[in-house]
Amino acid sequence: MWSKSRWTASGVARRTAEVLRDEGPRSLWFKILGETVYRRALLMERRLDEPVAEVTLRLPVAMGLLGLSDVAEYAAFRPGADPCEVHRRLEANHACFVARHNDRLVAACWAAIRQARIDYLAREIRLAPDEVYAYEVFTSPAFRGNGIAPALELHVVRHFRQAGYRRIVEIVMPENKPAYRFACKIGARPFGLMGYVKFGRWQRDFCRVARGAQPPGEPPIAHDSTYWDGVIGRLDAKAHYLDPFLGELKRQAHLALIERWGGIPAGGPLLKTDLFEEALGPDAFLGDMSSRGAMTIGMDISALISHHARQRDTNRQARYLVADVCHLPFASGAFALVVSPSTLDHFTDASDLRRSLRELARVLNTQGQLVITLDNRQNIFDPLLRLAAGLGRAPYYIGRSYSVHELRAELEAAGLAVLDTTAILHNPRLVATAAVRIANRLGWQPLVSLVHRALRAAQRLEGTRWRYRTGSFVAARAVRRR
Repeated sequence: MWSKSRWTASGVARRTAEVLRDEGPRSLWFKILGETVYRRALLMERRLDEPVAEVTLRLPVAMGLLGLSDVAEYAAFRPGADPCEVHRRLEANHACFVARHNDRLVAACWAAIRQARIDYLAREIRLAPDEVYAYEVFTSPAFRGNGIAPALELHVVRHFRQAGYRRIVEIVMPENKPAYRFACKIGARPFGLMGYVKFGRWQRDFCRVARGAQPPGEPPIAHDSTYWDGVIGRLDAKAHYLDPFLGELKRQAHLALIERWGGIPAGGPLLKTDLFEEALGPDAFLGDMSSRGAMTIGMDISALISHHARQRDTNRQARYLVADVCHLPFASGAFALVVSPSTLDHFTDASDLRRSLRELARVLNTQGQLVITLDNRQNIFDPLLRLAAGLGRAPYYIGRSYSVHELRAELEAAGLAVLDTTAILHNPRLVATAAVRIANRLGWQPLVSLVHRALRAAQRLEGTRWRYRTGSFVAARAVRRR
């Protein structure tokens, strides 16, 4: 970054030549914009629930935290560091992780929680309670190339993972290729762009993130029990968003799919991966699964949803528990059948979806099978559904999902063999809901009967070549690969 106080004709010419030689004309162009009207930086994230690669250190180092008594040492180690600023950061609970070789400070990395300042963009950013902002990773030039910086970053990752944090966020200049490659090497990935545009005193900040990603400061949407507790708190079982006729249509579609793909195994045990239907919907079918005699478990990430489902089960044939589909609390090979009905299509991040698929594969026994349905991305009305969700007209968050080809590929990547696929519930969800609601409101029985017959007849589309264009849910039957 150039400082205006040092702008001289010879200085600008010399710096321009350096940038052109070392970084190219694109980098020069954005540096000029950065000193005038426009700045931007890549947002990178490191998910703390993902595995980390081990780092080979070529020198022995000791990892620790910088204390207030070490400020003078840090100022000597880091060129241009202001001791007063270092004091301010430490007193504001910023953590400075350091690496020492033979008691000499050789590398450092700062981390902030709750709130952080990005000096390059001259702005403060708010952080979610489970987010960390990492910045100013620096290694003494004489010690670079020894794996110290990656090892220090790994130490930071483990520290915040053990403390229960979800991700580390940092920024990288797009033209800084070495910094970008280093971030990717330690497991970070870009998820957005943050910056500003300004003219004179007017300035407009922006933050754009990839589809399904979350800006800093926003907690996960669907991978959060609090969110789903709030959803069920807003919904009323007596005035459910899903009409009883449509609920029964959905229930029968799932039961028919299970029956066609092998039915309920006599020996069990069985798992259903969410309880939203059982908590308050007319589309519940866990009771039908448990009535076959096998031990049946229903789980949900929300304790409130699980509680409502248990209260509605008057026969008490199933067991209910609170669990996260990304981290199932079951032994490997525990289940003969896992049914996952539109459970995994509420994540914002595709990595959560993949992780959940691997968990479902893990808990299947060698003879077991998975029956899974997800929102069908090939459905011709899927863009309309997502537009409605974006406008707040859906009862809950609609997240990442797959086409049939993507679902097959992801299941195979999870170690499963796909035996069959199809699409079910062949009625456009928003249109069908609106049609039934209008017919019911008009109260004219011939019209109600006509709408019902039309929707039942539409289910025959499953047997046609158009099923993946008309089905609301894509479905797959899979077993563990032998």
